[in-house]
Amino acid sequence: MKKLLALAFIFSFILGNAQVSEFQRADSRYERKKTALYKKYPKPNDLRTKKEWLLTEDKINSYKETLDKISEQEKKAIANDPPVKGKVTKEAEYETGKAAFLKSLYEAVDLTFLNYAADSYKATLHFVVDSKGNALDAEVKGNNEDVNAFIQAAFYRIQDKGKWKPASSNGKLVSSSISIPLTLTFKK
Repeated sequence: MKKLLALAFIFSFILGNAQVSEFQRADSRYERKKTALYKKYPKPNDLRTKKEWLLTEDKINSYKETLDKISEQEKKAIANDPPVKGKVTKEAEYETGKAAFLKSLYEAVDLTFLNYAADSYKATLHFVVDSKGNALDAEVKGNNEDVNAFIQAAFYRIQDKGKWKPASSNGKLVSSSISIPLTLTFKK
């Protein structure tokens, strides 16, 4: 059983890194196409705006497809190590603290290309920290599905920046669910 869990962890780590590169590929493809678009249409006009929005939609769809693949894989891992129901003796915590986690997350969220109308965005990030300290199955609940997807992608982008200490229940390490309220401020 331990070998199977170790193999599943190694597989999910490799797959997780591959998924992050999918986000990077989508970003790179978007930037290349946007640069070409700006060369073809150096001055803003309706056609350039329409084509730029189509590029943005393509980037959003690429992110969502990657997030769906990640979710599918991580649900399998969670089925083998489900979060405990009820109270735990000690909550899961980020090794350098919640403020450091939020700082990394906020820095990884790049929404400048969306031209979001509001000055700030409120959402809640839900995920599982398994008994080994892996953060899995991120889900963001907020009013805008596209913004949620980019926050969720940022969660996966920063996974190599720090570790989680799993929750414990009566001295035993256990999987647990985490919910963190988020407020992003947009620079205009």
